[in-house]
Amino acid sequence: MSDRRHEWISKRAYAIWEEQGRPDGRDDDHWRQAVAERDALERTKASSDGREVLVKFRPKPQQPEVPRVGWFSRTARVG
Repeated sequence: MSDRRHEWISKRAYAIWEEQGRPDGRDDDHWRQAVAERDALERTKASSDGREVLVKFRPKPQQPEVPRVGWFSRTARVG
């Protein structure tokens, strides 16, 4: 592995670790994700910062669960 590639992966893995709240024991996962991102950058010949590719790898934020609408309507008239 070239020095530049290794340095990029190392910095990206560190950034992933920080983005995920600095969890313990996930360094292998962060390293593998950084390698996958670098490989994607090289395959696609993306821009030098690779933002358009990195967006694809960013974890999707979890959406809060929307309460389900019940079988009743609050506007229905009773009586």
